[in-house]
Amino acid sequence: MTDSGADKVAHGNALQIFHVNFNCSDLDRSRAFYESIGFKVMTDFSEAGRDGKRKSFSEIGLSPALNLPADCDGRALLLALTDHPRTTRLDLIEWIRPRSERPVRGNLAQIGFGRLCLKVKDCHALYARLVRDGRTIYSPPVLIDLGGTRQWVFCCEDPDGIVIEFMQFLAG
Repeated sequence: MTDSGADKVAHGNALQIFHVNFNCSDLDRSRAFYESIGFKVMTDFSEAGRDGKRKSFSEIGLSPALNLPADCDGRALLLALTDHPRTTRLDLIEWIRPRSERPVRGNLAQIGFGRLCLKVKDCHALYARLVRDGRTIYSPPVLIDLGGTRQWVFCCEDPDGIVIEFMQFLAG
């Protein structure tokens, strides 16, 4: 059996993870959290376009692509850890229409998105700052051996309960 040209393109078509989307209940609160751990705003979608007007998500055509109501709208930011043009972005959206409540999370072993892991320079310093900020943290940094490497690791929740894992890889 041979691959058709379309199959070959489909198999090699994905180039990178462009962004990961987190829906949040309060964009300003989430922005403050992610900026506190090193993210910078790359694009603020609440700003007006070239014509001086801000278009709703439905007006720019997102309704069918996201399978959302025809009048959907929200506030959104793209954030990143670096200015590199190919960096993976974090897409934060506070949905205005439709509004949604945060579902109750069972545990980190449930099916679906579990957590976002960030490689960091200094787990202990970040842990101390997040404790001072009153964040929900599961444990102090723990030293683990995983995949032939040693690392410090801990997890905390963002303002909406999304789990962010921090890993500091040790040399040698």
